[in-house]
Amino acid sequence: MQCDTPVYESFVDNFLTTQARDGQQRPAVTIARKFTDSWPLPPKGADANAQKTQVRIGVLDSSFNPPHYCHGAYLECMGTQRLTRCDTHESQILGLDSYLLLLGTCERRQGADGPIAGAASAHVACDKSADTWHVWMSQTQFDRSNLDNIAIGMVNCARFVDKCQAVRELVARQWQQATGVEVEVLSYFTMGWDTLIRFFDPKYYSDFPADIDRFFALGGHIAFSRRIGFPDSDVEEFFAQPCMEKYAPHIVELKLPKRVEHVSSTDARLAIRDSTEGVQDLPPRILEFINYERMYRGVDRRRAQK
Repeated sequence: MQCDTPVYESFVDNFLTTQARDGQQRPAVTIARKFTDSWPLPPKGADANAQKTQVRIGVLDSSFNPPHYCHGAYLECMGTQRLTRCDTHESQILGLDSYLLLLGTCERRQGADGPIAGAASAHVACDKSADTWHVWMSQTQFDRSNLDNIAIGMVNCARFVDKCQAVRELVARQWQQATGVEVEVLSYFTMGWDTLIRFFDPKYYSDFPADIDRFFALGGHIAFSRRIGFPDSDVEEFFAQPCMEKYAPHIVELKLPKRVEHVSSTDARLAIRDSTEGVQDLPPRILEFINYERMYRGVDRRRAQK
């Protein structure tokens, strides 16, 4: 186990210095911390790892949101639940091999990338959240889910298609180095319903729909969830669109526990800023750190732009 917390200020500074020195690069992920030495390979079952031809990784991409209980539920439900495919409506357990908490230095804003401030503090908050999640039903279920096989990484791009490429190349390279086997990497990106809608919005792409097609061709998948207030009819109407037919087989829906299905990242940011009761949706030690660092105290950019 790699339990020592890195000095994230140094990690982020080195990451940004390298990016500035090398200029525009291909999409890439740099790992800041592995919670198991073997990541992305599961620490148990070395013989089975060497026999795999396909690897599944759950990705939580949350570069500018405070870590809250719903984020943990995303990964845990993805690892332990039977998820519903959006084309056949059949349910399946994904059988994930590993998980990646992904943070970036920029975000996508209607066709262009913009910077994200406070990356080092965001890494620390993300690190503190990695062992606060507990929705599995038993230790056996937890062990089968590989939920202990988590890493935290930083990515140099904002678009999902580029992040998917970066994750795919990193995992495939490290898997081959460890086993000598070339594998196909399937990356399951978790997101809420609002983000799913934005994912298919042409205004965020310079080449639509080719960029979306490329995301799925690179092994990208989506595991989305709905908060309270989004009925089945909304989902059915969205996936009934002719353009969604070819994408639906790569999208699954996860059902959040009732205790977190009300949580909104935007509302969590506003609750921190305004010190309202919504801060209860954050684990106490995360909230303590955020308050100490005075994170999310500015005007909420997303709400202000609407």
